[in-house]
Amino acid sequence: MTKSAKIFFGIFFFGVFCFYINFFSPFVMPWYREEAIEATLSWGELQKLPKDADITHLEKRGSMFTRQFIIEFTCSDSQIKKWMQESKGFKNSKIKVKDGTIIYEIHPKKGAYGGRVKINGNRVVIDMIWS
Repeated sequence: MTKSAKIFFGIFFFGVFCFYINFFSPFVMPWYREEAIEATLSWGELQKLPKDADITHLEKRGSMFTRQFIIEFTCSDSQIKKWMQESKGFKNSKIKVKDGTIIYEIHPKKGAYGGRVKINGNRVVIDMIWS
């Protein structure tokens, strides 16, 4: 194999790898982090995260036709309650309680499929889907 063919295949496979990581892996690239958070919050009609929120997990799922973001953060109880009161998405949500976790089923009317927000103590998991 010639040197130019090796370089071509190396560049090609690197491009395929980057494409896979960007579109199909659950990892959110650092430069997409803020956009992923904003999209998730807008899909659920949720306010910006509280100032003292510590994001412990950020994941994306989906395909070319769907997108799902999962954000997990910890925060003080008082800030969580304030965030919930200010968020329109919680107004007409259905509430379930399972093993001490409060689950809010959120179905906004702005095109997103919706999702759920799980709260257990000072830990919050937001799971929103767009299709």
